[in-house]
Amino acid sequence: MSSEIAEKLSRQTSQLVSEFEKRLDAFSQRDDLMGLTIGVDSADASSLAREYFGEGEHIAIGVDGSRDYDERLQMMLFYSNATAYSCPFTVGEDVKFELKGARREAKLSATSAIPLWLEDVTSVMPDLPEGDIELEHSIERIPNAFMTLGELYLALKAVGESRIILLDRPISGTHSTLSRDYRILLKSRASSNLTELVFGGSRVSKLDLKLGISLGAPWVPVPSRPRFLKYSVLRSLMESDLSFSQLASALLVERRDLEKAVASLRKLDAQFDGALLSDSSGSSLKLRDEVRSYWQRLTTLASNYAKLVFEVGAHPLLLPKDRWLTVFDVSAVSLLLLEHLCEVAQKRRALLIGIAKDTTATDITRAALPFAEESGYIRPRSPVPRINNDKAFLSILSSTNLSVKTPWRTFGYDACFSTMRWRDEKRPNFFAARKVVSREGLFARGFFQLRTLRTDPHLRSSVFLFDRVLDGRYDTTRNQLEVEEKGGVAKVRPYFEPGEGASLSNLALYILSMTDNPEVSEAFGHNQLLYLADKAVKTEVRLMRSSLRGVADLRVGRMSRRKLVSGVVSTFREQRLESEEARVRGAASYGD
Repeated sequence: MSSEIAEKLSRQTSQLVSEFEKRLDAFSQRDDLMGLTIGVDSADASSLAREYFGEGEHIAIGVDGSRDYDERLQMMLFYSNATAYSCPFTVGEDVKFELKGARREAKLSATSAIPLWLEDVTSVMPDLPEGDIELEHSIERIPNAFMTLGELYLALKAVGESRIILLDRPISGTHSTLSRDYRILLKSRASSNLTELVFGGSRVSKLDLKLGISLGAPWVPVPSRPRFLKYSVLRSLMESDLSFSQLASALLVERRDLEKAVASLRKLDAQFDGALLSDSSGSSLKLRDEVRSYWQRLTTLASNYAKLVFEVGAHPLLLPKDRWLTVFDVSAVSLLLLEHLCEVAQKRRALLIGIAKDTTATDITRAALPFAEESGYIRPRSPVPRINNDKAFLSILSSTNLSVKTPWRTFGYDACFSTMRWRDEKRPNFFAARKVVSREGLFARGFFQLRTLRTDPHLRSSVFLFDRVLDGRYDTTRNQLEVEEKGGVAKVRPYFEPGEGASLSNLALYILSMTDNPEVSEAFGHNQLLYLADKAVKTEVRLMRSSLRGVADLRVGRMSRRKLVSGVVSTFREQRLESEEARVRGAASYGD
């Protein structure tokens, strides 16, 4: 039996290897695909650095986090930690980084240790699944939510003094995930308890929370395609009261489409008991005065809640009168903090760069590359090799075509391409991967590779994804494509680098090419500051877990003895395990 299975396995493996070799062969001598890769222009990057940062000495910082959880005596203990490493850099004729001067920022640390009784986990994680694997994955979301919050809080604190901020996470991917949780929060039957928090004498309303996801920060563009049109109207009204004809002209939409959007706004106003509009009759709309300050109230909530968690030390989920915040509430706060971070960074000309080490993204192979072909930017002579993983695709393309010189990056593309797919059999050729296409104009994404081994040019550092916030001062777009999404065909205007220039992406690659560490394998082709931060937070979380479980055991143990409820706070299995361990220790000491 075993020999037959081994023979079948060998045969099937050989078949798969043969098929993969054919795919690899399809990558050789593909000069027609070299438009995917762009080398660094050091002179242009140095010039932009002088304009963007100003000449002189500045600070670059890398922020990373880690998390873990433990179960002790029917209590869950959730740990999260975020920290930052910085180094000086000088802008002159060129840019120089002093990585040897990298140090840990003592003032930039965000640590949380959160206890929860097992029975209360469902209060902060609604709709927990029953399966063990699904349950474990869901519970991990609690410390992950606070790790994300901690990283964003530190980045926001750092933006006051730092001109380059590196995050060990994709900004666009984080924004997408947090937005999903935020929408789940608003769709839930129970209202969010975020409205119960009071900071600086103010609290957010249900309408504020709705506007936080529908409009976002003032810098967030709102498309005028049908799905977003009512919020695009709302964004225009935030600036000034406009008549219907003025709105139609400003948004470049038909009057009938505008009337549908206005009707939706009136329904929204009724949903929130008239808190949105002061006048919705006739041919004009007027917002209530207090609506325009929604973003100020939301950022006050987000920054003060993060401060409460990481500096004050109050329980971040338990409110008075036995009310709870959920993990979706924490994600909503993190989204507000992220958009506020992007807002402040742009105002202060601090360059925010996100990096993803491991990604299964298929943006390029399934959407961006087909769009480049349709635009005539890339003209393949033969079919593009079929590998539906961008990192693998680009790694193979680079190693099999030595004309690709490191460091390089791909052309920049709008993050909304990650929510599209291309098809040949039906028009429009692009369609929404999951019913709808996300907002365009938020983030530019791309991939990069920094180093080649001197001994073998085929061996290169890993390919990583990086992204940044689109900046209207440097990033322009005139692209348009039709996409089929829920509700019909929409016109999307995504950012796409070819033909538009991408000086900030070139500057980002220039910075990344000077901040890795070729002498350390974990930082080879990656980033030295993020590597140092990663090592520090993982060590601290391990220490937290080993030291803080004793604190919890002591507190819970005293209570169980005082109230005589040991069978409640610890299970029979735990009691039996403790007895067995005590017996083993006793036998060992007797032998000594």
